[in-house]
Amino acid sequence: MAETKANRAGFEESFNKKVLTHGRILVNQLAILVKVAQMHDLRNVAVEKAAETLLGTLRAFFEDQTNFSLVVIGDYLFLEDNRIKYNVEDFNNFDFLISEFKKRKLGTLNFQQAVATPDLLLFVSAFLNADQGTDEVYQAFARKLGEAGVSGIATEELKPPKVEKEIDKVVDTFRAARRAYIRVLLRVKELYDGIEKGQPADIRKLKRAVQSLVDSVYKNRPALLMLSAIRREEDVLPRHYTNVCVLSLCIGAMLGLSKYQMARLGMAALLHDIGRQGLPDDLLERAEEMDTDAVELLNKHPRLGVLTLLRLKGLNEVAVSAMIVAYEHHRNLDGTGYPEKLEEKDMNLFSMIVRVADHYDATTSSGIYGRIPMPPEKALSIMLGRAGRYFDREVLSLFVKVMGLYPVGSLLLLSDGSLAVVNAPAPGEEGMTRPRVTIIKQAASASVEVVELTARDQGGAYLRNVVRSLDPYEYRVNVYRYLL
Repeated sequence: MAETKANRAGFEESFNKKVLTHGRILVNQLAILVKVAQMHDLRNVAVEKAAETLLGTLRAFFEDQTNFSLVVIGDYLFLEDNRIKYNVEDFNNFDFLISEFKKRKLGTLNFQQAVATPDLLLFVSAFLNADQGTDEVYQAFARKLGEAGVSGIATEELKPPKVEKEIDKVVDTFRAARRAYIRVLLRVKELYDGIEKGQPADIRKLKRAVQSLVDSVYKNRPALLMLSAIRREEDVLPRHYTNVCVLSLCIGAMLGLSKYQMARLGMAALLHDIGRQGLPDDLLERAEEMDTDAVELLNKHPRLGVLTLLRLKGLNEVAVSAMIVAYEHHRNLDGTGYPEKLEEKDMNLFSMIVRVADHYDATTSSGIYGRIPMPPEKALSIMLGRAGRYFDREVLSLFVKVMGLYPVGSLLLLSDGSLAVVNAPAPGEEGMTRPRVTIIKQAASASVEVVELTARDQGGAYLRNVVRSLDPYEYRVNVYRYLL
């Protein structure tokens, strides 16, 4: 019995290693098979070749197990209990496959050792011919799969989220996220206040606070996005650093970074603007009317950041990442930006992530780039227009997936005449354009209620639609009071 358990443990360890090396390859190949089959007849040589390529990867897993499952949980893909991590260039295929699975309410795809190329072709045929948009879409798909005689693939329906259980956790979730957020904010204030006073900085406390924030990103992302959208007149810079850390970690989580990488990213995001501590206090207050000398002074802060980080003790392994991000976070992909014009070349991944998070939070905050913050939806729209020149396209795509096209804090006019404040992106593909909102003004009443814009009537039509986004300053609406 001991030998059997040892063998089983050995096989599981080998399988888990294959998930790390072959998991993303399998997902990419399955996505490519579906995409190629959308364009060609199943008898086309390109479709058959894509199926055979996928089969080769499946056989590598069958060396350890006679069957295994690809599972959709939330916005992630798992092989058995192992989350499949992916790179920036894999995002489109992963996003495509998860979206297509959800459209068909397909939650689990179980590959069995007997699977062959004809099974894969029959599967993709039934998959593409599924009648999407109906309540019985999965049942119809599974029936077609059975009628086709597929023997090497089994499926299970996508499990709906446990709504009641999630509702019970909302308050506790928000409190836990708030504790993690405030803990980082306080540690950042201590660090930067100490630097200004010439006192030795305790990086260890900041590291521990960042680790708790990393954990909270996985558990409490909607709550953290809400907290990062709330603006206060006090502690503008510390809040900016904390918000950039939160937004960067959300992107990192979407990328599938390890916890070690997430901790390094979080520290780099918190310290990205550390060079500002060496600038005059009133420089930011005159951001809209700075003269040439003031602009040149501001443009020195990336270099000052590197020099400041070199003097800090306790950074150790995160020092290099923090210095690179401090130096590069105002660089554009086309080589423009500052502290100096550089030749166009690849940027560090952490720098590209922090570049997006920093620009978004700065333009939607008061006192970073200007006195009047830009509405979140407008800021995101402008950033999308600069994708590929200022911002990495894939990183920005991940950020949009995190935030939705109407980010938290956006003021919306709805089709029923209501004004509403976005308080969280709704789950699933619909949530990109149909977030959860707090209605703050209606024609018939002055009541305040939280609604999902994904809600439909009995005929299947949406109860409310977004007409357009509005500028809260123009309408004199303090959106932040509706976020708590």
